Amino acid sequence: MRTRLPHRPIAVATVAVFGAVALAGCGGSPSTDAQADDRQEVAQAMPLPDAKLRATWPKQEVTSGLAAGMKLPLEDYMIGYPDMVDVENAKDVVKQACMNRLGFSYTPEPMGSEPAPAYNEINMKRRYGLTDRAEAAENGFTPPQAMQQNAQDDEAEVARQDKESSAEGWDEAMSGTCVPEANKEVGVLFETDLAGELASASLEATPARPAVSGAITAWESCMKTRGHSVKTPDEASKRFGTRALPGLTPGKEEVALATDDVDCKETSHLVAAWHEEESDYQTEQIASHKKDLEAEKARNTAMVKRARAVLADAAGK
Repeated sequence: MRTRLPHRPIAVATVAVFGAVALAGCGGSPSTDAQADDRQEVAQAMPLPDAKLRATWPKQEVTSGLAAGMKLPLEDYMIGYPDMVDVENAKDVVKQACMNRLGFSYTPEPMGSEPAPAYNEINMKRRYGLTDRAEAAENGFTPPQAMQQNAQDDEAEVARQDKESSAEGWDEAMSGTCVPEANKEVGVLFETDLAGELASASLEATPARPAVSGAITAWESCMKTRGHSVKTPDEASKRFGTRALPGLTPGKEEVALATDDVDCKETSHLVAAWHEEESDYQTEQIASHKKDLEAEKARNTAMVKRARAVLADAAGK
């Protein structure tokens, strides 16, 4: 069955985004001519994201709202969404060719075909909760991409995958041969994730700093004057659940709370204060973990290079 990329929470008041795919194995191995032929057949049967689709993916730079232009130091050590897509799809190319070779059917859904939640684990646009008033007015607290998902399509895809993987010996072939083969040739996303761990720590630690705690207090006072009894942005976002089906719109109460949340963040300078404090905190973290962060970055760079070589091989380039 198609293994979707597991999720991890990466920011206040936002959907879960990226997580560890904890399967052992790394390093590369050259492709044979037979493998290249197999992969070209796979690439034809497994349509990979084209330029038009890639243009819809989230960008690293935030271009609107209170977080516009903001970036955090640890982002330099994180793997971005386009690279993740290439790694996962390259591994699926290897796994599908492997399963075909063993006499089994495996037709994965290419990663990148659905709306992406964020560019990387930082998720700058929503790291401190809602920061875009236009989005708040239109969708309340639900991220725009969550509104585009179709639960019925997901259920149908899962049913198809379950049927495909029910063949006798399928699981053993996949887990015992093809997953290790893909891990060895391409690599494992988030086999280590020091950058993500440090980013989580910085997000948790910085609210206690005077500049941030003072801004949160000012935000709380602003919200109170608008009729909302909430102590933190996280508390405000949890007042309403995430709507996961297209066509569902937020009610007036949610929109009022969401837009007031953004307005009060602006008047209290909460986003700017938090970003400044977290930038300083992460700079200190990087100085203390420089060697390990650079090693992790080098491993990710090498993995992406191997992935793109597999995809190019499959495309016959």
